Amino acid sequence: MTTLKDFESVRKNDDFVNIFIAVMHMNTSRLYELFDNDIDYADVGKNKFIDMLNETFRKHKICGDSEFYLDLDYCLGCNCNLHVCKFIGNNSNLHFTVFFAMSNGEITDIYLCKWYGDHGFSNPF
Repeated sequence: MTTLKDFESVRKNDDFVNIFIAVMHMNTSRLYELFDNDIDYADVGKNKFIDMLNETFRKHKICGDSEFYLDLDYCLGCNCNLHVCKFIGNNSNLHFTVFFAMSNGEITDIYLCKWYGDHGFSNPF
């Protein structure tokens, strides 16, 4: 698993890395800056998608989490064998999973992966 400390030596001018860091910090203000206004994230748009993330952050904070760890994994469901990002609460160990759709090195969509929740993984949200 990757922690925020692990990102201290990483280039911060990479939007992809900065999105990871913003999510790990639960920083919705930074996500508003980083997300592209023209991408229809999760088919709900930028603002609604960030609201959805913020609700997830709120639930994790109730469980005592102050940040997330990042664990890269492979989807074994709807995005079979593609990378997914699991964000794991630093206190609760509860997680949520995000899929980043990419084209030519650019993010084209981001959405929450529901497959893990449907298969008994550790997330009551």
